[in-house]
Amino acid sequence: MEVRWFRSQFSPAVHLYRDGQDQYGEQMPEYRERTELLKDNITNGRVSLRIRDIRPSDDGPYVCFFQSGVSYEDAILELQVWLLPAPKGQS
Repeated sequence: MEVRWFRSQFSPAVHLYRDGQDQYGEQMPEYRERTELLKDNITNGRVSLRIRDIRPSDDGPYVCFFQSGVSYEDAILELQVWLLPAPKGQS
């Protein structure tokens, strides 16, 4: 089984899970130590990706690709990053 999150078809993985393990060797450097695959419902075909320390560069589309044997699915989502102004008196 493989679950691969990526930004575009030809980019390295944002997060890769294969054969029961997270595969950090193929991960984009800018996502290292910031992602976690939430696999509580993986047997039901449901996974989520948690991204920590969100940055403006994280904004945009993400693709989740799932493959098990000859079956596969993909889904596209759009992450919108909003920057809030600092409270008055703080910078």
